[in-house]
Amino acid sequence: MKPLSVLKYLLVLFLFAGMGCEEVTIDKAFTPGNETTFRMNHVYYSADGQYSLKITEINDSRCPEGVVCIWAGEVVVKGEWTENDNKSSFEIHTVVTSQQKQPDGYTIQIIDAKPYPKHDTNSNPEDLVITLLIKKN
Repeated sequence: MKPLSVLKYLLVLFLFAGMGCEEVTIDKAFTPGNETTFRMNHVYYSADGQYSLKITEINDSRCPEGVVCIWAGEVVVKGEWTENDNKSSFEIHTVVTSQQKQPDGYTIQIIDAKPYPKHDTNSNPEDLVITLLIKKN
């Protein structure tokens, strides 16, 4: 086989391998009972390695600065919680708490979401930094 052909196959292999990788954030561990900041599409592990959390969706409907709104809006965070290889989904709200879905044995609360929306500015959910408080029930 020609060296150029081998190089092409290796490049394609590395391309597919890179596309399947999930961004893992290990240097930012969280501990239940403490407030921690999270970003969407990153996997975060607990300090003891028993839990992981991944935010898969953020909906920010808060009333933007510079606008008068009838409703203040809310932040909704959806994600995956894993405890000892058992994966479950969660959905938490800042206002409409009756629609929340918490992982078994835990309560996740949204403390803050930054930056706050501004009028005439497009925001991207990936840019939001969400502060959560995770408590064991």
